[in-house]
Amino acid sequence: MRQIGDVELGLTPVIVGVLKRLSIQDANRAKESGADVIELRLDLLEGDERNIEQVKEFLKEQKLPVIVTNRRREEGGSFVGTEEERIAMLSRIIETAPVNAVDIEFLSHEEVKNKVIETAKNRHIPVIISFHDFNGMPRREDISNIIESMYDEGGSIAKIAVTPKSLNDALFLLTLTHEVSSVGKLLVCIGMGSGSVGRHLRLIAPIYGSVLTYGYIEGEESVAPGQFSVRELRLILDKIGTAEKL
Repeated sequence: MRQIGDVELGLTPVIVGVLKRLSIQDANRAKESGADVIELRLDLLEGDERNIEQVKEFLKEQKLPVIVTNRRREEGGSFVGTEEERIAMLSRIIETAPVNAVDIEFLSHEEVKNKVIETAKNRHIPVIISFHDFNGMPRREDISNIIESMYDEGGSIAKIAVTPKSLNDALFLLTLTHEVSSVGKLLVCIGMGSGSVGRHLRLIAPIYGSVLTYGYIEGEESVAPGQFSVRELRLILDKIGTAEKL
């Protein structure tokens, strides 16, 4: 599956606007700022918005394709509850609501991860299998092995979000992204961290084949270290001409 909704992947970089609440206004602002896709972070919803029926009603009104994520706490999420409850909520949403892709962590328990992947496959929506390291990077050979395992497990898109410590780390990530994308596989590569070493990858990795880049909605706070706003991403990516294959 090489599409999220009607958005084609692998041709030009796709900008994802991250939603932290069930706000039509925020979703519209994301679209107006240049987002192609929305990611709804279920773990960041508060109070009554955690109600599954409210989430479903909100999703029915969306004009952009939607990725749903219920990020586990160990990888920067805020879900309050057990692992079983986290996966149950995510599974229920993708079973019954109009969503276009789902994100599940590579390090989730095998049984629950397989349940989400199977449900998504039955719904014919792509699965993003993700890995996050907010403190550094695994060894280079380990990153390559993780990516291959993501595809082997049924991931449509492999997502690696790590924190490079040097320009050599950044160069490795760009080279790996180019190699993986050159053989037709869908990869998201994100450099985290507030310094320039990781942050610039959010803009540069799409040139090397990273199919998604994530931004916060103007006026909101970022949900990950070094994140740009959707508006900033659209402005800069349009200026450097990533629509043209290099």
